[in-house]
Amino acid sequence: MALGILCAYAILQKLARPRGLDPDRLSTMVLILVFSGLAGARLFFVAEHFSWYANDLMGIFRIWEGGLMFYGSILVAGPVLILLCRRYRYPAFALLDLFAVVVPVGQAFGRVGCFLNGCCHGRASTSFLAVRYPAGSFPDQATGGQAVLPSQLFETAGCVVLFFLLLALYRYLYRLPAATPETEGAASADKPLIPAIGSGLVLAAYCVGYGALRILIEWTRGDERLSFGALSIAQTISLGGFLIAVLLVLTLPLRRPGKQG
Repeated sequence: MALGILCAYAILQKLARPRGLDPDRLSTMVLILVFSGLAGARLFFVAEHFSWYANDLMGIFRIWEGGLMFYGSILVAGPVLILLCRRYRYPAFALLDLFAVVVPVGQAFGRVGCFLNGCCHGRASTSFLAVRYPAGSFPDQATGGQAVLPSQLFETAGCVVLFFLLLALYRYLYRLPAATPETEGAASADKPLIPAIGSGLVLAAYCVGYGALRILIEWTRGDERLSFGALSIAQTISLGGFLIAVLLVLTLPLRRPGKQG
């Protein structure tokens, strides 16, 4: 996870610096978002699996033992990012677009960690892709020693592809103007560039891309999860992400340059 955060941060700085974002402010924002995201991820995981901690409340704080829910981090860190944008007077949707690009990087590394830890494992399978975990591990106990699909690595691969697609989209929408005496310095330290079409499209693409990926991945999962009818909680939230994407596209004209502060 730490490696994923560092890689995401490095890419974030590389994209942000030429677009007028202050590196020190960005570092502060990232630090706050990491802690708020971890808190949200742990909070939602414990809420989903509270029966595991009912007789061991101190176990809630043993985060090094594993147990994080990605959507929990998004639901907490997202509003925190918006508040930070207001604090630093950055256009919120332009920053959400920027962070949406690097989120899949952290997710990809995080799922590798899940695979190594044995959590979020796939269902039992005889497929040539299936893997067998050591005796006594989570997947081994859950399936009676059967091989399971590496759902975590499926998601890692999907997140890598999603990252490159979002990066290409971001660079196209937020492409830098050719350096001329007239345009030099146009992206000030206080106002990052906003695409002429309006900000929010990269975030919408992330909501659709990751939402579709997560819905598919959930069908391969075999671990215990909270569900709503035939859908897991992650699939339900993913459908909500599709709705957010539609709203972002419909309200795009409101976020063109000069119409957002």
